Amino acid sequence: MSEDYNCQDPYFREAPKVDNKRIIVYKFDIENNFSVWKSWRTNDGRVLPNSGSRFELINNPFDYGSLILLTSHFDPAIAGKGFGGFGMRAPITPAIAITNQTYIEFDLYYPASAAGKYMRFEIWSTSSGGEGSQSSAGVPGADKTQVYIRPAYLDILSNQKQNWMEFYKGERWFKKSFCRIIPVSSGTWEYINFDLHTETGAIVDGDQLMIGNIRITQVDPNEGTIPDVVNTKNYREVAPVKSKYNKNAGYFLMGTTAHEPAGDSIMDYHFELITHENNLMPAVHLKPPKWLVDQFLKFPFRYDEGPEWNLPTDFYLKILNTGNPGELKIHGQNLVWNIASPPWMRQIIPENISSMHWNPDGLFYTGGVNASGPYQKTDRETARRICFNHILHKMRHFMTTDERYGSCRERGIIPFHSFGVINDEMQKSRHSMININDPNEWKSALLNTSWLMAMTDADYDDIRQHYMYLIFKYAHIAVPNAQMAAKFKSGYNDPAIVPGYMKMDNHDNNGCIDDFVYEKSPILIVNDNELELFSKAKIIYNMTKELNEAWKSDPLYDGRNLIECIGIHGHDIVSSDIVSQSQAAVALFASLVDDGLLDCICYSEVDLKQQSNAPGGEALAPAVLNEKQADSIGYQYALLFKMFDKYKKYIDHITIWSQYGSSLQNSYVLFDHEKKASQAYYGVMDPDRFIQGHSYLDDFFYGEYDKIKSVNK
Repeated sequence: MSEDYNCQDPYFREAPKVDNKRIIVYKFDIENNFSVWKSWRTNDGRVLPNSGSRFELINNPFDYGSLILLTSHFDPAIAGKGFGGFGMRAPITPAIAITNQTYIEFDLYYPASAAGKYMRFEIWSTSSGGEGSQSSAGVPGADKTQVYIRPAYLDILSNQKQNWMEFYKGERWFKKSFCRIIPVSSGTWEYINFDLHTETGAIVDGDQLMIGNIRITQVDPNEGTIPDVVNTKNYREVAPVKSKYNKNAGYFLMGTTAHEPAGDSIMDYHFELITHENNLMPAVHLKPPKWLVDQFLKFPFRYDEGPEWNLPTDFYLKILNTGNPGELKIHGQNLVWNIASPPWMRQIIPENISSMHWNPDGLFYTGGVNASGPYQKTDRETARRICFNHILHKMRHFMTTDERYGSCRERGIIPFHSFGVINDEMQKSRHSMININDPNEWKSALLNTSWLMAMTDADYDDIRQHYMYLIFKYAHIAVPNAQMAAKFKSGYNDPAIVPGYMKMDNHDNNGCIDDFVYEKSPILIVNDNELELFSKAKIIYNMTKELNEAWKSDPLYDGRNLIECIGIHGHDIVSSDIVSQSQAAVALFASLVDDGLLDCICYSEVDLKQQSNAPGGEALAPAVLNEKQADSIGYQYALLFKMFDKYKKYIDHITIWSQYGSSLQNSYVLFDHEKKASQAYYGVMDPDRFIQGHSYLDDFFYGEYDKIKSVNK
């Protein structure tokens, strides 16, 4: 192939002739100079309340050399907060100029018992001015950067690709080499600060980690750099993504995000399904209903301060009216989400459960973490009435013309293809601590958000009283099919079928909800992240299976699954095995579809982050990529869509989490900051051709292509 052809064909490139070789520019000699390490304040002020928390130099029990042993003590009940941490720092002599190609690297040793106890290291800089000094950015701690060490992220229990060292102090220890992070700002660093953060709600009592081989690396300036990739074609000069991936072709809907709908855009040229990232979150319920204000005096709201709701009707009308009728479909994100709820909702806590933190019995709620006082103990029926009203009003506002919900016949129905019913309700790492083979233990892995847990309260073992069951049941009632409407009416006078709180706010016409029947009800989705971690995927599987089985014998069962779709947040990293791990989760969920206990799967938020250990090094979108970075992102997208093709009959939609430029956490999508098709686009449109034309990356992605090749089209 000629050099000119290499530049012009996005589906072929030989390995760049230069590489971003890294060299160590500073190494901390902890063995001979440990005395320079001092205790220091944490960047965010967290402190472990026990003086037994310490760090010390020890001989490496697994290998040659020395390590820093970190010993932690923390009890949330004593501290009065849900999380703790301690800090230490050492000078950098001489000071180092930090660039966007600078990495802080270290090796981490951790025991199996660390699961659920530690969250992350935060690494940052102080100058020589001392306690109140400023960083290179002029703000204390502004140079902070973080590396997460949640054992779930390290696959501690599955032992996948982890370096098991040996037994030490009675338990198995692991090593994670090259924990590598890039500082978030440039400048000169005179000190390096290490903060260790405990997991939210975790008790640590003499628990230990070890770190060593701490160094600062940069790209060798004498080796040359990889050329930047050149994207040449505008988004309208390439085939629409939806021309390949669509329902008529036997595939899935392709979606993206939008803030301001307009014609002649990437949105309507390439995609069919539109999601707004945040304008339909629970926070649009600005203040509690008047009946709740009258019932409780602690809510710091006056009812005459404005409307109860701020629903983005105009935005969705514009989506509906963009392009040809029905061309763009709408996904609603989300009905319930702990961190996106309004302040008044966060104040609600269960009436009878007093624990503020997780305990082995599973009676846990996050009142001490996500709620903001003054707290309001709320009985179960009131909590259910709040949530029932919240879900019905939001869904019926768009999908009916009833004036009770701020709609009208003149405006008409705004149809939604699907709704995310609940988002991110699984705790970040607790799923790695429980027995995933026990189908009853999924409740212990939930956040049990306080205002949701108030709906269940102490009736924890009755599946039909569980808040996860109830919120999906409410969504079925909000936009019912004909079967639900008939059963609701026939059971209206039986409080065991239609309880009193459902009748208190004028949501029906004497038991009749026929006016709200929709011929094709929106797909109801449970969304969560990091489902490439098999323990978390199995917990979602167990939960969905139990809820959907229980629903089939409910008096209001409407012939649909309670949870119809599992939504996977695909905020992934370029990694040597992330796609094969994700495939294991997709295959697991597909088995639920085969068993009639789920309708479909979706990838609700897809983008890719270019990590420091990926080919070509780290990059933060929308920065221009070098050739190797661009190719590795394209290769990863090609692997993903090869896997999507394999399971296409199970997948309803794939949503790319930005139209162009940059996505969440500076991740890359299909079009660059100039709206030109990137290597990611080409990897999506012809995965086989792209992978075969970039064989120089096969070693990094070793075996992935073979694992996901489609056998049965």
